[in-house]
Amino acid sequence: MMVSIPSKSNFRFQELTPITGVKPYVIRFWETEFPEIAPINSEKGEKIYARKDVEAILRVKQLLFDEKLTIPQAKLKMLSSRTETESLEEDLAQSSLPGIPTHEVTDGIVAALDLIREIKSKRNW
Repeated sequence: MMVSIPSKSNFRFQELTPITGVKPYVIRFWETEFPEIAPINSEKGEKIYARKDVEAILRVKQLLFDEKLTIPQAKLKMLSSRTETESLEEDLAQSSLPGIPTHEVTDGIVAALDLIREIKSKRNW
């Protein structure tokens, strides 16, 4: 499931369904179940979703709809993914990579891990 997320950093609630294919009431419910989906409220009172929130929605959708996991199973998988990412970020913070911003390295590693997970799930490894 490769979805193209528009190249911007913040999204309004109304933009999510066309991007993710997930109905608004489902997104609202997932916000209560998955801490990875954590929009902020703008000064106007509308929800603003960061790119990581949209990625989390797509990941939850993949876990629930494609992999047919239950919500508790998906929560556990999201937690283990978050733990892996946090561990990588800590390791990167301790190492020195001259000339390469840490967030770029982290983003690349996270993308590689996501690709590995996708391949593993498609091949049932």
